[in-house]
Amino acid sequence: MRRMRVRVNGEWYNIEVGDVYQSPVEVVVDGESYLVELDSPVGPARVSSGTPAKQERKQEVAGLRGIMQGNDKTIRCPLPGRVVNVTVTKGQVINPGDELCTLESMKMEQSVRSAHSGVVKNVKIKKDQSVNAGTPLIELQ
Repeated sequence: MRRMRVRVNGEWYNIEVGDVYQSPVEVVVDGESYLVELDSPVGPARVSSGTPAKQERKQEVAGLRGIMQGNDKTIRCPLPGRVVNVTVTKGQVINPGDELCTLESMKMEQSVRSAHSGVVKNVKIKKDQSVNAGTPLIELQ
C-alpha cells in the first residue's frame, strides 16, 4: 500500500492506495477500507456520463468522496481467486493489520488483512471457495 495525502472538496485525507493495476483497488481512508473501481489500470474512477472533462472530473471527485464516507463494515475480496485459508472466526476481535484470509490468484497467494479493528460478525467464505472481486468475505460488528 502506498501512503499519500489527498484533498477532496477542500478537506485533507490520509489515504493508502493498493495496487492500481487491478480493479477494484483497495483504498484506506483514515483507517476505513474501501474498494474503488478503475476504468483503466491507472485511469480515473468510473464515471457514467458524457459531460465535458472538467465537469466529469468534479463528478469523479464527488463520487470518490461518497465511497470514502461510507460506513460499510463488510470486508470484500480485492481480486478474483480461490480461498486458501480463513484465519478468523465469528466473534473474534481483530485489529488493523490482522490477517483475515489468504487468497490464491494466478498461482500467487495474497494475504487479506484488516484495515481497522472490530469484532467478526460473520464469516462469509470457506476454504477452497472460488470468489470474485468485490465478493463479501467478512462482516464486522
